[in-house]
Amino acid sequence: MIKINLVAETPTKAARAKRAQPEFSLGARQGDILLVVVLALALLGIGTRWLLLKNERDHLREVERAKRVERDELQPYIQKVQELETKRDQLRHKINVINSLKQNQRGPVRIMDEVSRALPDLVWLTKMTMRGNNLTISGLAMDETAVANYISNLDSSPFFQEPTLKRMARGKEDTFSFVLDCAFTYAPPEISGEDEAPGT
Repeated sequence: MIKINLVAETPTKAARAKRAQPEFSLGARQGDILLVVVLALALLGIGTRWLLLKNERDHLREVERAKRVERDELQPYIQKVQELETKRDQLRHKINVINSLKQNQRGPVRIMDEVSRALPDLVWLTKMTMRGNNLTISGLAMDETAVANYISNLDSSPFFQEPTLKRMARGKEDTFSFVLDCAFTYAPPEISGEDEAPGT
């Protein structure tokens, strides 16, 4: 007779313990390891960058401190230079004022000297007016030729430019009154003493 055991065999204690142990998955462990490595590298990069920035900041602070100390040491010299520049500007202004006064004093004397040099015989002056560089001369002459000679003398002088007779009239005692205008220059251009030969 054939016997069939329909009751399942009771598992042994060792078999139950084996089934209770979790199965080891190599793929899952590799993902965790890779994540840890990436995080470690990121932290290392951040730490390195932070150290570099900190060192750069400390260096800049040290440079700033050194420059501040240098500026404080140079401040007395800078102030002295500024005072000297101020005195130099004041002295230059005084020199310009003195030169201007000398020029103003020299101008009328030079004008009178040049006007007198050009004055011919039989002519004398009664009035002279200066506006800027424009000179107006009034005077008397014994005849018209003397007035023409005076204008010619002024025209030949390098200090006078474009003398022009404005008015001339016969006055009392056979004299002629005249008024002429011209431009006066304090620094006439240099006149060459050599004339060009004809045909050159």
